[in-house]
Amino acid sequence: MELVARIADVPKRGSGNLVAIGKWDGVHMGHQAIVKDLVAEARRTGGQAVVLGFHPLPMAVLRPEAAPPFLQTLQERAEVLAGLGVDVYLALPFSPELANMEPEAFVQEILLDQLAARQVMVGFNNTFGRGGRGTVQTLTELLGRRGVPVRVFPPVRVDGETVSSTEVRFFVAAGEMERAARLLGRPFALDGRVVPGDQRGRVLGYPTANLELAPGRQLPAHGVYVARVTVLEQPCPCGCSLPCTVEARSGATWGAILNLGIRPTFQGQELRCEAHLLDFRGDLYGRELRVEFLARLRAEKAFSGPEALRQQLTEDEASARAYLKAHGY
Repeated sequence: MELVARIADVPKRGSGNLVAIGKWDGVHMGHQAIVKDLVAEARRTGGQAVVLGFHPLPMAVLRPEAAPPFLQTLQERAEVLAGLGVDVYLALPFSPELANMEPEAFVQEILLDQLAARQVMVGFNNTFGRGGRGTVQTLTELLGRRGVPVRVFPPVRVDGETVSSTEVRFFVAAGEMERAARLLGRPFALDGRVVPGDQRGRVLGYPTANLELAPGRQLPAHGVYVARVTVLEQPCPCGCSLPCTVEARSGATWGAILNLGIRPTFQGQELRCEAHLLDFRGDLYGRELRVEFLARLRAEKAFSGPEALRQQLTEDEASARAYLKAHGY
């Protein structure tokens, strides 16, 4: 898949562009329903599956003080879309100028003149153009005059919940990771680089990888989680052509216990995301990891001292191992 920011960089391939429009934050089950049909129709007709989105997300530009935290970075979003078979992810830079474009101009100039869309797919609540005045009805009418079909997708419900980015954020913020995973179709995940910490976990017998996270994103509730950690593809930080240890090879995965919080036992103030990888031996400094939050084991709390914390970590490890075994990880 190609990730591009300019329409001019969208390749001209096949029998034309089939375009799905949305914000795509989280690429949840509702988004996936649209994208899977887009890709299937593109393959059936020999066209190119193009997902049209915006970066940064519109609310971050229009009302930054009210913008919700984002569920994924642009690269994380692109990776999920690529896994669904999308050919091109066009992430248009969202600006005040684009926000002020009238719906008619958006359809004519972007969808028709520049993208030459021959079919368009959107969710039922999609809006576009100045002030969000463009609706799915507007889109259907404007494109219908040019003979371009529009497919509007109804809401998707999972376990009685209507799937939306807002609902996913709600469950993540509450630490209800299994409910969030059902709406996402996969565990909620964060990517981050391993940076030096204060080494307290090593002293306790539970060394941790301290992750540096992108600012502005949605984080789970503070607490201890059972997680799955994967080393992402990248060169070794020391400059050699291969990872320094077999244990740290790209794509390697471990179960983990993870603490997200401020470490009140040690009067911490700074938010930390620290993962103890079960049965791992090696050095991960400088590596990019993906942490999938599987379930919350408990809330973060202060202990009377290091020994009490060590005993709790032993219990957390047992709980995490039991969860991972029961769920086939």
